[in-house]
Amino acid sequence: MLNVKDLNTYYGAIHALKGVSIQVNEGEIVSLIGSNGAGKSTLVNTIAGLLKPRSGSIEFEGKSIFRMEAYNLLKEGISLSPEGREVFGSLTVEENLKLGAYIIKDPKQINDSFEYVYELFPKLKERKGQYAGTLSGGEQQMLAIARSLMGRPKLLLLDEPSLGLAPNIVSQIFELIQQISKEGITILLIEQNAFMALKTSDRAYVLENGVVSLEGPSKDIINDDKVREIYLGI
Repeated sequence: MLNVKDLNTYYGAIHALKGVSIQVNEGEIVSLIGSNGAGKSTLVNTIAGLLKPRSGSIEFEGKSIFRMEAYNLLKEGISLSPEGREVFGSLTVEENLKLGAYIIKDPKQINDSFEYVYELFPKLKERKGQYAGTLSGGEQQMLAIARSLMGRPKLLLLDEPSLGLAPNIVSQIFELIQQISKEGITILLIEQNAFMALKTSDRAYVLENGVVSLEGPSKDIINDDKVREIYLGI
């Protein structure tokens, strides 16, 4: 479904991604783990069109999306739930969600999207008239994910969904990720919580200093001695 080859992205003179290649197959949850500054968010933002790569290739369903503008990627079926949630605090939950459906013109399809996300996130339905800025951190994360689902994407990019959340909320978020996958949405998961990411995903890539250092089935990577020492603290 998603095929990234030899991707090079720079921040000015800083070579942030150094020939990164990853693949995400339809129906998978693929996790990308690594320490702070490894290039995880740079990679997802490059795929999402927020950063422009210097070289390489990005294909989605066999079509080149290399350097495509972010607003056009949603039309292709790719949606991003960004790091830090970035909900609009002065808008209600429902208004935030409606922004996620901006590519849909048919009112019935928009209503169907609302029903879909409210079924996945019943707590948001209870708070649909509440300002997003008054929600808890976990509820804001749920809103960010729900907003990214309003356009009914084929591929969901999740950037650090557990960041800054209490352990019990983290468990809820990962249960929701599994539920979204069961709904038929392919997921690329960028996550610092390596243990939860590897437990949840089918395959994984380890990124170190802008380079993929390890890849394979998550069940194998979670048992790799180096991964266990550096990322799992075992």
